[in-house]
Amino acid sequence: MAEPSVEEWRDLHEAFKEYCRVKPWLLLADDDVVAIEHPSKGYKGYCAAMGNAGMEFGLAVYLGDEGLASYMSLMTGEIDPESLSGIESMRSLSAMLVDREDLSNRDRAVIRDLGLRYRGRGRWPKFRSMVPGYAPWLLDSEEAVFLAVALRKIVDVTSRVVGDELDLYREDEPGLVLTLVFRDGEWRDEWEILRPPGPPEAGEGYPDLERLERIARSGSNRLGTWELSKFYLHTAFQEKRGDRPYFPMVVLVVDRVSSFVVGTSMLGEAPSALEQQEVLVDALDEAPELPSELVVDSANTARLVESIASALEIELSVGPTPGLDEAKAALMGYMGDLL
Repeated sequence: MAEPSVEEWRDLHEAFKEYCRVKPWLLLADDDVVAIEHPSKGYKGYCAAMGNAGMEFGLAVYLGDEGLASYMSLMTGEIDPESLSGIESMRSLSAMLVDREDLSNRDRAVIRDLGLRYRGRGRWPKFRSMVPGYAPWLLDSEEAVFLAVALRKIVDVTSRVVGDELDLYREDEPGLVLTLVFRDGEWRDEWEILRPPGPPEAGEGYPDLERLERIARSGSNRLGTWELSKFYLHTAFQEKRGDRPYFPMVVLVVDRVSSFVVGTSMLGEAPSALEQQEVLVDALDEAPELPSELVVDSANTARLVESIASALEIELSVGPTPGLDEAKAALMGYMGDLL
């Protein structure tokens, strides 16, 4: 993706400067969401002001259904925003006030090239993009433009609420969220229910049916329980200088009783569904006996392998994975020592 132009960077800094002057966090808590529809792309950014607790000041914009899911996981406590797993699962843009030491060399270069001056602790703007599977990174052009739009619209909403021109919540219809949409050349207020994203479509089926049929014929017995998980390794890799660092994905399959690893692979950047499925299929192909049950740790992982389990008549469920947890901890410790 293209880097922001000088004009786009300048516009974003000006929008954030005005946002900080207005201080929307004095009015809005982090669970006061305002949705903004992208003027041309159609997806929504779910905006939450940060600073009501007096710790971090700025704006987070959770993008699309994926971003909304991560925001709702934050609100329920399912995700810890300070944890590596939280960073790995976010789809959002952010504008934050930080110390100068928290900026990268690129951040400082942009500020210097724009001829801007910031002084004091907690007074420096930091803009970041978060994508699942990748490290927080600098904005691209499209992200910078949309973040500037979001900052200005939240300023507008704050000013209208303070001036008694707008109520964030409608007493006659509780549960509705203010949604700003761009129609016929102007921004309009609409109200929508903040619904959790629906279940994703059925997982992508494993394509090599002949291989699955051969595996099924080779193992008539179905004994024991396997556990499977896919997760990101907590070390970011970068293929080339300047590329966005990514977290490699690990697919791990273990026998529940013994915690013996029957299949594992560390995959590269943004692995396909097929690459992830192959780890399980390879393990099944090499096993002397097929399991009668496969337990996974999430609905998302279940969708990934459901076609494989169905073809081999293996019971598939989502639930606790004690054998996997033990093997995963050992693997993460081993990989940490190597890196």
